[in-house]
Amino acid sequence: MNHRLDATQHRDTGSIAVIVALAIVPMFAVLAAVVEGGTVMIRRQELQTGVEAAALHAAEEWLDGRAPCAGVETDIARNHNATSAINVSCTASGSSYGGSITITADTSTDLTLGTLIGRDAASISSSATVAVGNPAALIGLRPLALCAQHPALASWITSGFTDDTIHTIRVESDGTTCGGDVPGNWAMMDFDGGSNSNATLQNWVVNGYPGEVIVPSSVPGDPGIPTPAIDVDVLIGSVITLPVFDSARLNGSTAEFDLNGFVSVEVIDVVMTGAAASRHIDLRFVTDTAGESVTDSSGFNHYGISSWRLCALDGNGTCS
Repeated sequence: MNHRLDATQHRDTGSIAVIVALAIVPMFAVLAAVVEGGTVMIRRQELQTGVEAAALHAAEEWLDGRAPCAGVETDIARNHNATSAINVSCTASGSSYGGSITITADTSTDLTLGTLIGRDAASISSSATVAVGNPAALIGLRPLALCAQHPALASWITSGFTDDTIHTIRVESDGTTCGGDVPGNWAMMDFDGGSNSNATLQNWVVNGYPGEVIVPSSVPGDPGIPTPAIDVDVLIGSVITLPVFDSARLNGSTAEFDLNGFVSVEVIDVVMTGAAASRHIDLRFVTDTAGESVTDSSGFNHYGISSWRLCALDGNGTCS
C-alpha cells in the first residue's frame, strides 16, 4: 500500500477545499453586487417615473392657476416603493406663460445582501424639468387667421390675459396692415397648401384642420373672409383656436401670411351679409391650455394659450 500517494492526495484535497472556500466569498460578493445593482436600478426607475409624473402634474396645476409645487411628494410616492424617506425639492421660475418647474428627489434603498459588499443601503436621486410656455404646434385650428396688430388683441395682451370685453373685429381693414401689403384683420388659411373647395374649408371651420400647424411658418391664404358660401355662423357660441399672423404679402389667391402664434376666442356673433363695411365677428378672448406639446418657453408672441413639455432629466436636456 502506497501511503505516500494517499498523503499527497489528502493534501491536494485539502488545498482544493481551501481554494474553493476562499473563492466562495468573492463569488457571493459579486452575486450580491449584481442582485443589489438590479434592485437599485428598479428603485431608481420608480423614482424617475414619480419625479416625471410630479413635474408634469405641477405644470398642469400652474397653468390652471394653482400653486405648482403643492402635492409633488404624493405624486412621487405613488410611483416609488420607497424604503426610506424621500427628500423633495420643487422650484418654479418665470411665470406660467413662460417658465419652468424643476423637481429633484433624493432617497435611499435598503440592500438585502449589503453585508457582503460592505453596504446596507444605496443612495438614489432623480430630477426632471418641465418647460411651460407657448405651444409651437397645434392641431384642430380653424382656418380663420387674425391680425397680430389688431387693437383688440393688443388690449388682451396688455391686460395680462384678463380682458373679458366683447370685441368687434371687422373684415375690412381699419388701418391695420399687419406690416405687409395685404390690409385687413382676417384671412382664410389654406393650411395644406392647396386650392381647397368650399366644402373642405367649411369642414375646417366646423371641425378644425386635422393636420399640425407649426409657428413660425408661412401659409398661403385669401385676405378677408369669403362670401357666405362659407358658413361661419356655425361657430357662434363656440370656443375655438385660431392662428395669428403678423405680416402678409402679395394679394388675392396668391397671398401668403406669416403665422407667429395661436389665440383662443369665444365667438359671440357673426355678421357676414350686407354691406362689406358692416361685416364682422364679435368675440371674447379666453385663456386656454394646449396640454403636453412642443413648447417655446420664452413667452414671446404669447396670446394666452400655454402648453408644457418635459425638457430635461437629471440635468440632461434643453429647456430654453
